[in-house]
Amino acid sequence: MSVSGVRKMFEMASKMKNPIDLSVGKPDFDTPPPIKNAAIKAIKQGLNGYTPTVGIPALRKAIVQKFKNNKIRVKESQVLITGAVSGALDLVLCALLNPGDEVIIMDPFFVGYKQLLLRYGAKIVQIPTNKDFSIDLAGLEKATSKKTKAILINSPNNPTGKMYDEKELRAVARIARKHATLVISDEIYEEFSYTKKHFSIGSVYTNTVTLNGFSKSHAMTGWRVGYCCGPQAIIDATIKQQQFTYVCAPAPFQQAALTALSTSVKKYAKAYKKKRDIVYKGLKDKYDIVQPEGAFYAFVKYPYNADRFIKDCVKNNLLVVPGNVFSEKNTHFRICFATKDSVLRKAIKVLNNLT
Repeated sequence: MSVSGVRKMFEMASKMKNPIDLSVGKPDFDTPPPIKNAAIKAIKQGLNGYTPTVGIPALRKAIVQKFKNNKIRVKESQVLITGAVSGALDLVLCALLNPGDEVIIMDPFFVGYKQLLLRYGAKIVQIPTNKDFSIDLAGLEKATSKKTKAILINSPNNPTGKMYDEKELRAVARIARKHATLVISDEIYEEFSYTKKHFSIGSVYTNTVTLNGFSKSHAMTGWRVGYCCGPQAIIDATIKQQQFTYVCAPAPFQQAALTALSTSVKKYAKAYKKKRDIVYKGLKDKYDIVQPEGAFYAFVKYPYNADRFIKDCVKNNLLVVPGNVFSEKNTHFRICFATKDSVLRKAIKVLNNLT
């Protein structure tokens, strides 16, 4: 395992004076007041002890209904409340993998995927995506075999902003079904969908573990509450892992998550679509950039040598994340547009002056 490249940029930003920071992927709005009030109320009521490892019953019941909205039909016993999506993924991989098991990921990928797979000794099979960051279905078909333990996907995607549509995900399901392969679907950015309707592969393929949470959608990155659902045997094994590691998600924040489920974030998603447009329109004439369809990232092709470009950005007090953090190649850089419009315009000016 290696140190997170995103965290390196986070630490660099903390040492710079007023940087134009487009590095770390976190919402720039505060946790909505009803959620904060629910947490405060829970703390004052003394709901600060252990909860059942699986999560409080009321939240699990509400998550079952939330999954129904995604057309994923599961029982309460198939739902686990976790220490955010990172915790869910860690537990699922720990429960699932033996050293040498093959797991397919799409390149580029979220920085944590490769490191966690290395942690559990998996053999990582990377499938380069198409130029528009869609899944290379022919490549996926060729790579999937009886040795494949899981296919890990992320839509809306970090770092590209790509959303996989229903047709694409049905094709993934067909390939997975052919080989009786588990799909792990990370849907943490579901609420930030700009040009397509979000589609959950778990609605058409039951051998799917679906991961989601509140960190991004409700600006609860520091609260560490997520959830997952999937085949009963896998969830049962994952629960055992949680009993001896995370134990349970934070008790008062599970109570607050109940409120989060009924708190609309549409106004934030609308604002982020506007930010997406500012970035895309501002850079498309000078950069090779695919318009992001979801999440709050753009993955932009370097205009010249990668190392020199990143150094030039830093010289201009601008922080972006090098593409080799997310990919075996270093052809692109990631920007996070979850920041003030004025900061985005400053960044665009710097970036355009570098070309």
